[in-house]
Formats: sequence, C-alpha cells, structure tokens
Amino acid sequence: MTGGEAVALELWSDEPSAVDLLAFAAVAETVVDAILDDALDPVALGVSGAWGSGKTTVLRLVEIAVSGPPKEGEGKVLAVPTDPWRYDPTVGAKESLIAGVLDALQKEIIDTRGPSAEALGLLRRLARRVDWAKAIKVAAKASLAFQLPSLDDITDLVRTEPDGDAESEPRGLEAFREEFSTLMASEDLGHVRRVVVLVDDLDRCLPDTVVETLETIRLFLAVPKMAFVIAADEERVAEAIRQRYPGGSGEDPEEPAKLYLHKIVQTTIPLPSLSRFDTEAYLLLLQLGNRVDPKQLEAFVDQCGALRLRSAALDDLPGVDGVSIADELTFAARLTPLLYEKLRGNPRRIKRFLNDLRVRQAIAKRRGIALAPDVVAKFMVLELLLGDEFTKVLDW
Repeated sequence: MTGGEAVALELWSDEPSAVDLLAFAAVAETVVDAILDDALDPVALGVSGAWGSGKTTVLRLVEIAVSGPPKEGEGKVLAVPTDPWRYDPTVGAKESLIAGVLDALQKEIIDTRGPSAEALGLLRRLARRVDWAKAIKVAAKASLAFQLPSLDDITDLVRTEPDGDAESEPRGLEAFREEFSTLMASEDLGHVRRVVVLVDDLDRCLPDTVVETLETIRLFLAVPKMAFVIAADEERVAEAIRQRYPGGSGEDPEEPAKLYLHKIVQTTIPLPSLSRFDTEAYLLLLQLGNRVDPKQLEAFVDQCGALRLRSAALDDLPGVDGVSIADELTFAARLTPLLYEKLRGNPRRIKRFLNDLRVRQAIAKRRGIALAPDVVAKFMVLELLLGDEFTKVLDW
C-alpha cells in the first residue's frame, strides 16, 4: 500500500438492520393485526416483493412486535423463525419445518411448566409419529387439477402406530393433525395465544422444497392458534409450483399454480417500492448509521417518518443533539436521482451500490486519486447500464 495510509471502508452489511430504515413498520403492523385476529385462526399470509426489497426486514419487525411481553389479559405469542433455504437437504423440508415447530413448543413447555408437563408426552408422540425416512416421498401423486394431495397420497409421511403397541391407531395424517390440535389446545400451552411461524427466503428454494413447505403448512400444521407469515416473491413461488406440476401460464390469474398457492396463503401483502423520498431518506440514514449512536439514529428515523407524513423534504430535518448532517444530506441528494431512477429504489441494490462505491473510492485513494462520490457514482451507473458508452469514456 503506497505511503502506508489506512483507509476506512465502512461497508454496509447485507443483514437486515435492527432499526426500521425503510419505513416498513406500517406493513409489519398490518401483518401483526392479521395474525392476531381470532377470526383468521389459523391463518397463512404472504409478504411478497422482489429480491432485495426488504421482506426479511418485515419479518424481523413482525418478530420484534409479537415477541414482547403480552398485554394484560392476553396470551403470549410465540415466534418461530425458519428458513427453508437453509434446511439440510438430506433431511427434507417437511420434517425440518415440523421439527422446528415441535422443538419451539417443547422449549416453551419446559420453560413455563417444567420437564414433567403432561403435554410433553403428546409432543414426543407427535415426533415419533413422523416417519422421517419417508417424508421426502410425500405427495408423489397430484391431481391434474392441482388439488392438494389426497389422504392416500400423504399418509406415508406419518406412522400409523408410533408406539408399536396400538392395534387401532387412526390413519397417519388424520392422527397427526388431531394430536397436534390437541397439543395446541392443552393446558400446558393455555398461556400461548398464537404460534407465529415466520418463513423466510422460500422463493430461493428448489421447486420440491417450495411445494413441500407449503404442503406441510396446510396439511399438518394449520390448526387453531397457528399462524404463518411467508416472505417470498409470489411469482417465483408460483413458478416453482409450475415446475413441480407443469401446466398453465403465469399470465392467467386462474392458472393451477396460483390457485394451488391461494389454497394455502389466504392473502398476500405486497411490499411497496421505495419512493424518491424513501430512497433519499434511506441513503441518509445508512450513512448516519455509521456515525451516530443507536439512540440518535432512531431519533433521525422518527424525524424522517414525520416528514414523510407531511410530504416535506429532508432539508427540513430538525436535527438531533446538534449533530451536523450537511455532508450526508448532500451525498443523499446527489445520489438519489441516479439510484431511484436506475435501481428502482431497491434497498439491497442500493446497499450493494454504496459498498461498490466505497471500495472504488478506497482503491483510488490508495493510488493518490481523489474523486467526488457523485462523480464515481455516475461512472458506476454508466458502467452498469451502458457498457459500450462507459468503454468510450475510458478511452477518452
């Protein structure tokens, strides 16, 4: 490194922020209202948006909202985050999801009632009932009309005699659902108002994992007191179903793949694209997150929210604790036209663009070259969108 000068990159992590920089609280609060509505019990909701649009952020906000202490007179809400994209492929999606829910319930029962709780016996019985070796063979048959698999198709997933000593056990799927419903209604879980399963990254999964996860939700776990929030691009999920069960066209709203999905997910909440104001505010807050303390950042987030409601400009920010934000405002104002119009206000793309910008500035600085951030950004947009023109500029 020339001259031995240190250059701080200050890159942004791809992980969702613990602070709502995207003003998605309104979406998360709507989801929470729906999953706690007793008229929608059980319920499965979708949170749909393109890659990098902030779906995981909404799930985090929902988890934070429901995981707090319950209000007086209301039961506890138990959040169970799960990510089918990270499931062990040697185990399978169905058994991984079921095991995740049963593990969370077991921990809750032991924490609140102790290891001798009566419900633990039923819970262990449910776990033994699942035939993990056969789970990936579920739904081998499917009707041409894209109906959910029949009982005869699905019951291979569960053993009919889990204890080995019962002569007249009910059929597997019927027994599993009945016993799982009994567990949820048991006295040991009487303090639990709702179990909310937060399913992330389903649209990244292979078609078999997508279909198996949806089938598990509908056929095994959809009993009273259960709620599911599935964060995924609805079109990508429909395409995965289409690959698993060919037929129909994505342009037809009544195509089998979409009808199949709508049998499981009652309604889908689309994530709004970032507006020009949202993009500028996001750029500002990302920068401030690297410089101010968490309380100050939250104060700036609240101020941006107030300006958004008044349709005011960021120049009207009152400020926090005398912190000067002139440089960050200028940077955000200069980059917003480029990033809003060219990157469509996508949060993840904005982060990646800023990280690429920081890296290039750091390399240039080490080479003794000083370029203004907005100049580098323009070159990057030119390179991203108009490769031939970018090459011409370099030749000049």
